[in-house]
Amino acid sequence: MKNRHTIHEVAALLGISTDTIRLYEKEGLVTPLRNPENGYRYYGSDEIHRIMGIYLYRQLNVSMSEIKSTLNVSSFPEISAQFSEFITTRENRIQKLQNEIEKMRFMKHHLDRLHAGLDTCSLQTLPLGYIIYQQDFAELRVAELKAVFTSPSFSFGNFCYALSQTENARYQTDALRFVIREPMMELTELNSDKEFFPVQGSCQCLYTVCSFPADLPLEWNFDIVFDYALQNGYQCAPNGYAFYVFSLMGEHGISNFYEVYLPLL
Repeated sequence: MKNRHTIHEVAALLGISTDTIRLYEKEGLVTPLRNPENGYRYYGSDEIHRIMGIYLYRQLNVSMSEIKSTLNVSSFPEISAQFSEFITTRENRIQKLQNEIEKMRFMKHHLDRLHAGLDTCSLQTLPLGYIIYQQDFAELRVAELKAVFTSPSFSFGNFCYALSQTENARYQTDALRFVIREPMMELTELNSDKEFFPVQGSCQCLYTVCSFPADLPLEWNFDIVFDYALQNGYQCAPNGYAFYVFSLMGEHGISNFYEVYLPLL
């Protein structure tokens, strides 16, 4: 019975490519015999079984480095521990992907609301939010927000302008906050400490969407909201919230879009 096989024979036997077998050799996972006269590779039964095992691991997306550590294990308890690590790594990966999906769903929800809410007004509930950062002036000072930008929770929240009503019934920007709303807070590493953050409370509000050119100052005009309130017998509180959600490039430049919540009295 032949006990030495060429790389092409092994590839045909196992239904894999010769390049795959060469990669296993390059990674140090298999060590074929070499004919000193012509340099041809030859594989015995042990190497063929080893290639079969490596290929099985690769079908499970086990990395080369993980395979290397596994092939050096010589007892069942050790190999069981290796598989426990594989499972934990993949469960963490699944959780990370699930969090990304939830963030994308959250973002899509707001994008759909932007499209539907632009130049309209409706009655909506302001979600409960946690104020992770606040500066008591409206300008965005990037250097002072470094802790927010570098936080793993950055992609879970929104910048929010706190608004107040002036004597002429218009609204002005009082402060800039970074707020993580309740649905997203549960996905962050801050969730276990959320009771330590100031709360932006949930309440019934009149809701609209505003857009501004990115290079111009924010001048809030809520006439459409005031008209809606008058028609429906509502009265707005002297405070409000404007959440930055997205920017779009148009023919006249970049426009920033905000979800605006004006609480009701």
